[in-house]
Amino acid sequence: MINAYEIRFFQVGSASKGGDAILIRLLDEDQKPTIIVVDGGYKETGEKIIAYLKNLNISVIDLVINTHPDIDHISGLIRLFEEQSLTIKKLIMNRPWRDSNITADYFADSRITDKSVNKRMTEAFKYAYQLEQVAISKIGENNIIHPVVGNNYFGCLTILSPSKDLYRSKLLESDKTPTTLDDSNNTTTFTRTMNKLVHYIKGFMSWRNENTTAINETSIVSLLCMPNKNYLLTADAGKNSIEEALDYKDSQFSLVHKSIDVLQLPHHGSRKNVTPALIQRIMAKEYIISCPPNGLDSHHPSRRLVNMVLEKIPTAKIFKTADCSSFVFYYNFNWQLPYQTPMSAFDEIEDYD
Repeated sequence: MINAYEIRFFQVGSASKGGDAILIRLLDEDQKPTIIVVDGGYKETGEKIIAYLKNLNISVIDLVINTHPDIDHISGLIRLFEEQSLTIKKLIMNRPWRDSNITADYFADSRITDKSVNKRMTEAFKYAYQLEQVAISKIGENNIIHPVVGNNYFGCLTILSPSKDLYRSKLLESDKTPTTLDDSNNTTTFTRTMNKLVHYIKGFMSWRNENTTAINETSIVSLLCMPNKNYLLTADAGKNSIEEALDYKDSQFSLVHKSIDVLQLPHHGSRKNVTPALIQRIMAKEYIISCPPNGLDSHHPSRRLVNMVLEKIPTAKIFKTADCSSFVFYYNFNWQLPYQTPMSAFDEIEDYD
């Protein structure tokens, strides 16, 4: 039984390039810790995680989750597996070259073979492949787990998405396979005028249907059910993966676990990953954005997204890691942490035109 916990979102990146790194520490009635790490940011973020665990005199990580293969989520995890002073028990990750079941049959080009597909994906996902190799040398092949929707860990963390079908379809849409079947949802680029800001008028803000990358849609979405709050961890997931996660949650969970109290706004607060309808469906009370100090320069977080959330849920509290070295949600610790003021609506937002 969980008697106390902390969920620590580390600040990733020092300028405008961010990432994700989350440390979850669970304590039972005997103060025995269970440690879960969800993504590890860059290499230097991995160093921060190691230093924090050493400060707590903890040398065992019970579970590591790599949500998807982007460098800003995976490099710090490679550093954790390289650390000799740490024992790591399990790793959950997708390995497209092993578990996607994508073969040459998916492609019209007869020159493509199963071997060339595999080679292309190990090269395209080189950081994930590097993580796999260092993990095999440290914990063995049998302790690397493919993420499966519905799998529950430690009685509190459940994987909600992506399903096998969504995962495979998004891989095929991405630029990581030998040919891209459909580029229509894979790239949405900002025009030069996206850096222009316009005055915000409450109630009159438009919203465009944009899409994140196909690889972001392969991000693992998980539900963390704690004694006082439920947390939806989204990494860089897009609308498809989040909607699938919510559908699964609503069909499988009891009422007490259906509500989401804290939502991690995906992809560092990018507006391309959610819609007003999704925000209204979730109706979280609190939000956390993993973004670096100068993230606003690259729309992380998006001013338009922050204002949209506050329009839909005026009582929402939105926090961001840009304001601190790490932002912590906690329960049953006798801590006096500095109060962080929630974000307010921006007077100006990014222009679409």
